[in-house]
Amino acid sequence: MDEDFFNNELIEKFEQMLDNREYTYYDSEDLCEIIEFYIEVNDSEYAKRALDFAEKMHPDNLDIKIKRIEYLLFIGELKRGGKLIQEIKEIAAQELDYLLVQARYWGMKNMPKKSIRFYEEALKIDDEETDFICNCIGNEYLNLDEIRSALEAFKRALKFNPENDYSFYSIIQCYEDIHDDIDCIKFLKDYIEDNPYSEVSWLQLGLLYLHQKKYDDAINAFEYVIAINPNSISGHTNKASALEGLGQFSDAISTYEETLSFDDSPAVTHLKIGENFEQLEKPQKALKSYHIAIKEDPQLDKAWAKAASLYDKLGNFEEAEYYINRAIDLDDKNVEYYSSATYYYLKQLKFEEAITNLAIIVEMKPLVFNSWYAYTETLIAIGEYEQAIPIIIAALRNFNRAELFYQLSNVYYLTDQNKLGDEAFTNALLLNKSLKESMLDNYPILQEKITQLNLK
Repeated sequence: MDEDFFNNELIEKFEQMLDNREYTYYDSEDLCEIIEFYIEVNDSEYAKRALDFAEKMHPDNLDIKIKRIEYLLFIGELKRGGKLIQEIKEIAAQELDYLLVQARYWGMKNMPKKSIRFYEEALKIDDEETDFICNCIGNEYLNLDEIRSALEAFKRALKFNPENDYSFYSIIQCYEDIHDDIDCIKFLKDYIEDNPYSEVSWLQLGLLYLHQKKYDDAINAFEYVIAINPNSISGHTNKASALEGLGQFSDAISTYEETLSFDDSPAVTHLKIGENFEQLEKPQKALKSYHIAIKEDPQLDKAWAKAASLYDKLGNFEEAEYYINRAIDLDDKNVEYYSSATYYYLKQLKFEEAITNLAIIVEMKPLVFNSWYAYTETLIAIGEYEQAIPIIIAALRNFNRAELFYQLSNVYYLTDQNKLGDEAFTNALLLNKSLKESMLDNYPILQEKITQLNLK
């Protein structure tokens, strides 16, 4: 939809007429254009006012009747729309707009085969909107989950109008849905033969090669993107990704840096530069890049998390803790951030904080065994045996694991609940006796009890 669509003098005059409560003559063609405008911009109130006005001025006009159907479908009045479709069937059967509105009606009724039939009928009498109609057919085939038929329809649309972006990207999506990279590459190469300066085609080709880890081919495609559009951020950043795949981290950094002069939102680029400096084992430069990323976009949680991880590697656990908590503030649904924070807390012997985080982690991801095990082990490590018992029992509801029964027997013995301890220890041995020796090392009290149980 171009700018002229919204800067429409016809619309301005019509609305002025309504505001002034005047009566101006409009021919049916102009009124149809006005109605279509309001439907396109989702203005149901003015669409109705325009329709009511048009029907009074041209009560028998077929085009306006068809616009009434379009309006009814637009507001979801399928029953009334279907009734009007039948009322004008005899006089409108061969009208293009009538066939199109019929097709849309059956599509909205979730009857794609009927919809396709009317779109195909429309194609027989249309020579201007072929790409639009073929795209509609493609969409209905998608509703039928007939991806290859949809693909052919979108190709028909693109053949009629090679500049139709919707057709182009729909073709790419179809190939992706059927996992056919080989034919998609062939399609793109053929398209490029006819459209060698198509930036989007070279970009999509590069992305496919990148997905296949054909990094040299990907770099070649992205270089064409950059040649066509030197300010293509996608071209530069994806080329950098391919260079990363080849282990050429210095070249990747240089490629990312090329975008900084024309990228209005460079935070992510600085983040990527930092990651590459880490690969080159240049932590101070990496940290500087992460700090710049944070300055450019304080809401970029990944930059805070990356800085935290690097501070951890440098042995600065307090800074690591600060930065990961800022990441959590920005994305409190990211379980990895809580896991990292827990790790930093444990390194600093901040057990209470670690336990708080572990409780959050198991609530967020209850089917991850290691999280439960770390939770209970931490409680045991600081002597919170009574608190550990219900947590271990809760973990056992999800995992019938010997490790948990060994833990449970340990805390039962430590809290003088020997009978329960014996039961748990017996269950542990039945599930996995091979773990016994390592568990005896972890929990010395088990060694004291093993002789009493006569379990060897």
